[in-house]
Amino acid sequence: MLQPDFLANSGTMGERIRCHDWSATPIGAIGMWPQSLRTAVGMMLRSKFPTFMVWGPELTAFYNDAYRPVLGVKPESLGRPFQEIWPEAWDVLGPIVERALAGEASYFEDLPLTLERKGYPEQTWWTFSYSPIHDETGVAVGLLCIIHETTAKVQGEQRLEFLVRLSDRLRGLNEPIEVIATAQEMLGEHLKTSRVGYGEVEETARYFTTERNWTDGTVAHQTGTHDLAAFGPEIHSALKRAEPLVVNDVATDPRTNSPDHLAAFAYLATSAVITVSLIKRGRMVAALYVHNRTPRLWSDTEAKLVRDVAERTWDAVERVRSEAALRASEDRLRLAIDAGRMAVWEHHTATDQITASPELNRLLGYPADAQLNIAEIRERYYPGDRARLTEAALGSLRKGERFFEVEYRFYRVDGALRWFLMRAEMLIGPDGMPTRTVGVLLDITDRKEAEEALLEREAELMAALEAGSLAIFDFDHIKGRMNPSPRLSELYGYPPDHVLTLADIRSRYHPDDVAKVFGKRDRDHADTGLRGFEWTLRLLLPGGTIRWVNGVGEYLRDEEGRILRSRGVIMDITERKRWEEHQQLLINELNHRVKNTLATVQSVASQTLRNADSMEEARSALEARLFALSRAHDVLTRENWEGAGLSEIVRVALAPYRHERENRLHAQGPDIRLSPRMAMAIAMALQELATNAVKYGALSNAVGQVHIAWSLERVDGQPRLHLEWTETGGPAVKPPTRRGFGTRLIQRSLAQDLGGQVSVEFLEPGLNCRVDAPITSDEFPGDPSRQ
Repeated sequence: MLQPDFLANSGTMGERIRCHDWSATPIGAIGMWPQSLRTAVGMMLRSKFPTFMVWGPELTAFYNDAYRPVLGVKPESLGRPFQEIWPEAWDVLGPIVERALAGEASYFEDLPLTLERKGYPEQTWWTFSYSPIHDETGVAVGLLCIIHETTAKVQGEQRLEFLVRLSDRLRGLNEPIEVIATAQEMLGEHLKTSRVGYGEVEETARYFTTERNWTDGTVAHQTGTHDLAAFGPEIHSALKRAEPLVVNDVATDPRTNSPDHLAAFAYLATSAVITVSLIKRGRMVAALYVHNRTPRLWSDTEAKLVRDVAERTWDAVERVRSEAALRASEDRLRLAIDAGRMAVWEHHTATDQITASPELNRLLGYPADAQLNIAEIRERYYPGDRARLTEAALGSLRKGERFFEVEYRFYRVDGALRWFLMRAEMLIGPDGMPTRTVGVLLDITDRKEAEEALLEREAELMAALEAGSLAIFDFDHIKGRMNPSPRLSELYGYPPDHVLTLADIRSRYHPDDVAKVFGKRDRDHADTGLRGFEWTLRLLLPGGTIRWVNGVGEYLRDEEGRILRSRGVIMDITERKRWEEHQQLLINELNHRVKNTLATVQSVASQTLRNADSMEEARSALEARLFALSRAHDVLTRENWEGAGLSEIVRVALAPYRHERENRLHAQGPDIRLSPRMAMAIAMALQELATNAVKYGALSNAVGQVHIAWSLERVDGQPRLHLEWTETGGPAVKPPTRRGFGTRLIQRSLAQDLGGQVSVEFLEPGLNCRVDAPITSDEFPGDPSRQ
């Protein structure tokens, strides 16, 4: 069958019309169609707009290629009665069709129609006209309709209209909670939904808090903090990327139909959801949700509207908060200016006039209602300070800066000299020079006087610290940093400009004191109520020098007792420690000497009394021996008990036996330093030898002589003392039948005290006594041979 001419070049629908079995319809086969039908179909097919037509008593439908998308999911409707195609809208379309078949044309703009072209009822808007089609007799037997869908336009206009109304409502609000409540209510009523909630998301982008939400009364309010992670990682991650969550039915959406999610949505009485998130400064900061109690097919326009409302709500809340912060800042500034008694002023360069707050008059000493004369004011600057002020402003200009600050002195009207602080901003004109300068003026006289007094006190303190070998320390326990202190650095053996670290300080602790120092530190730190502290320790400085230091200070703690800072002074007590050690040494030496002296006295007294023939003899011998002991003590005392010279010991021991007209006692030898123990022993021995010589030996007549000689020799590197007492010219000597106490004192006690050998021989020319004893470093430090 050849294609009729009216179907030529008419697209897919032209081909389908040609192939359709029209004989089964009231219209009949194409070959039987009247020319009026052929003409109408040809016009319809070639239209570039979506166009359809109906013909005959059953309103058989025809449409072109552009109309096919309008049908959506509906099956192909070619040749079907028009009423069967759009039954859901027939209550609106039926009367229009009837008027067209009656010969009446009609036109509609943005006509709302609820259609099911996507498988569910959908609100749509259309602009179209129905024109009657007449047959050859002039009777209207059909209609032609050219349509244009305006759904997007109408919804866009409605969205814009709503957003304008929303902005108008939000603009007059001053509290964030009012902004949120208004936005929620307007959106909920506009979408005719069940619940709307807006809230902010904390920094981890997990917890969402809404203080108030809107409902239509069919569901409960849901306020508080909610865990977004409960939606599952897929939804949570999408929200963090600002991807909206749109769920038409939570029971069928795979993202929400798990048992746990369904239980949560059932608790919320929610079956459909839109949630949008806002990303600001790189993270999710807020979200807006819309809940519907029953399943709902959300449109793209509705999802976009929810996002628009979220953005406008965020902006309005931020605006309200910024305005509140600005008002608070202005209030604080005004309060600070009033409390600080600062004057605010503005200088106009062109007129050289100044506008100021009343406080400026008070600061400068003028009456409150006086008109300020800027020329007079300039005359009251302290000499040289006006030039300094000008240079501060010019210096800022040269650096490309608008702000400057300067302190200067000014003579008030009453003659008082005051210090002022000026802070100002210059408003720069096209020529690079200021057109206006705005600033504040503050009287800082009290501060400057306090600073001067503080500098004086600091100088006095530094002088006192220097005189007392003191150093200040101030340690920040939070930052682990010691404030610079030149004296402290020197005390720890570092250059004055070295800033000490904790490691520097600890490296100077004497190894033997480390455990004690850290133990005390740990105990002090653990005692949260401890404020004051004191410690003493040794420092081991480079070169092996030991320095004793004493620290006294206080801990500054927070409310929980944690140490924030420790501060105080450290004193070099090395000399004091040396004196204390010397004092203790003297005390110990004194105790030792007293005990030894008492033991010596006890021994001398006991032996003297036991060997004397009479009390008178005992008394005389005891006195002589105690006097000898006393004279030896005198020598040692003059030498601070650090030892004595042998020459002095010999001189003092023999002094009672010398006579100014005789020269019978002869002593010769180097001045060897002896330890206190050796000096005492030799002095007692010389006393016994001299007493024996007076009673029985060389000094018992008028011509006898006594020779005492000593020397120091080294034997195997050990210094040894050799001392010899030789008597001549006295009575003939006979060995005694018994040895008295004096002889035993010389031979036994002297040998024992000296750790050497002592021999006493009763030779016929006279008595001879020899002493050979080592001089050890334990007895006397250093090399006696070098004395």
